[in-house]
Amino acid sequence: MFENNIFGMVAPDELLDIGYDVTRPNDPADQVFDDTKTDNLVAHWETMAAEYQIPVMAQFHAFDVEAQKTLRMPIDSHNVEKGLIKVKIDQSERLRALINRGVTTENRLREKVLNDAFNLAEEVFTRTKVAKNEVLYAGQVTIKENGLNLTVDYGVPQANLQKTLDFGEGASAPLDEQILALTEEASSKGSPLTGIYTSSAIISKMRKDPSIQKAINGALMVGQLIRRADLENYLNDEFGIKRILINDLHYSLPLTMGSNGRPVVTDKRYYPQDKISFFAGDNFIGTGLWGDTPSVTAQRFTGAETSEVSPYVFVNQYCENDPDIVWTKAEGLFMPVLYNPNGLYVATAQNTPGA
Repeated sequence: MFENNIFGMVAPDELLDIGYDVTRPNDPADQVFDDTKTDNLVAHWETMAAEYQIPVMAQFHAFDVEAQKTLRMPIDSHNVEKGLIKVKIDQSERLRALINRGVTTENRLREKVLNDAFNLAEEVFTRTKVAKNEVLYAGQVTIKENGLNLTVDYGVPQANLQKTLDFGEGASAPLDEQILALTEEASSKGSPLTGIYTSSAIISKMRKDPSIQKAINGALMVGQLIRRADLENYLNDEFGIKRILINDLHYSLPLTMGSNGRPVVTDKRYYPQDKISFFAGDNFIGTGLWGDTPSVTAQRFTGAETSEVSPYVFVNQYCENDPDIVWTKAEGLFMPVLYNPNGLYVATAQNTPGA
């Protein structure tokens, strides 16, 4: 049942089916960034970036006057094709370990190979979710791993990324007034805010805030925890914030081997606990652009038989002869795109004590 009688190799068609389902229904980042597959990452990037710029007005002219020349918007695209994510596993080592534990039937071994392929694809998917969340809390994507050191800047104004929400008794203004000032600033610049993306810790702070408790339930109810539904209705009615997305999900950095011979998990949050992102837009505020990986491009160049529609994550296998190893590898070419850089505001929670 193994392909070409090579122990650990499975049919390429089975691997091709793995990388199509990129959306995680329970992942909040996928509710504001969808995913798009394209055969030209840069062209698609430039088209979308231009489409979502603030409209530019032409002018009336007399019939005998030369038309005024317009300018193209500068679009940062020089790093977009460097978003190659890949990971591999020594399939031969894995199968030898399974056999030593008593797993010997070919059906079971083949199932384990496919499970490894699925897990590798999930690791690639996870890196894309980390990138989407970084756009939401930092307005950029930084890639500092495996010899790369680059930053993809989406043009979010620095002032938008340096906001604060002060929950302390010594705050210069009540929390509701701070939120009002931020939403009014965004509206005055043509990007009315419609949603927030944050942690449950920030939502809990809002539900406990005296100024919001007073605004919702009256002065006599200050100190009483606000119901989540009441907070959502208040933010919608008063500030036009219709969507509240919470991300408390965790992931691990690449596994390392501990001194006890077991993998070490390095736990991280996708989205910081002390941040809150305000965004404009009723649906997706960006998209994750997926291109063809070098492996897919190489197959087409050499004339190998390939599917007309390639998956988001391409999973394949290859052999080395010295030593004899079968590798299973997953790779994806990915970069998130933010539609409207002026429609993203990021605040950090702080707590100024009272006098």
